[in-house]
Amino acid sequence: MSSSNSWHALESDPDLWRVYMDKLGVDINSFDFIEIYTLDEDYPPDEAIYSFIFLYPDSGSSSPKLQVSQSLPIDDKLWTIKQIEELDSCCCLIALLHSIGNNLDKIKFKSNSPLAEFFEKTKTMTADERATTLLNDKTIHQAHEEIAEQGQTEMVDSGRVGYHYIAYIVSKSNKLYELNGSTKGPQAKFIGELNNESFYSYITREIKQRVNELNGDIRFNLIGLTKK
Repeated sequence: MSSSNSWHALESDPDLWRVYMDKLGVDINSFDFIEIYTLDEDYPPDEAIYSFIFLYPDSGSSSPKLQVSQSLPIDDKLWTIKQIEELDSCCCLIALLHSIGNNLDKIKFKSNSPLAEFFEKTKTMTADERATTLLNDKTIHQAHEEIAEQGQTEMVDSGRVGYHYIAYIVSKSNKLYELNGSTKGPQAKFIGELNNESFYSYITREIKQRVNELNGDIRFNLIGLTKK
């Protein structure tokens, strides 16, 4: 039996994520989660996408590419959080926090929002300090476990998940980053300049490359955080 302090894994389900964010005081009329059903660059979704959250199979021994992070360009200050050992089943929540934390100018919060309070409290902290603050946040933990219980599959404890979530965001200076809380180095990895290419087009190419690295394993999911 898991400890009452356990953080169980979340399913890749936009409907559940909406309920989760609503519990945390996010105004769900200010954003949406959409599932991306095709990686065809010629069929981008109509919605403006703020970030992508990518779920892929992970045996626990990530490839070197997933473990190495590059230094951030000095003109970007990104919000990042570490996925410490005690949060090792929280990669979905970490990806959600990375997506929202780097788009706070686009997301609205209700009054007395626990998530808004968390971002305010942690805005000057390091990634490790934010992780410790999250670990000790009883309100977020309770909401997290309530959502985990609503999933269609059996609740999974740490060490038995088999999948991992990462986020992709565009910085204020139009640079693309992969945000991964479980990397050994910095959580943000610079992956390219957006320039005149669409965010959707760039990321679908990146995901196709990842799928190739997974030897064609198609057990992945891609969800966009979008304008409502």
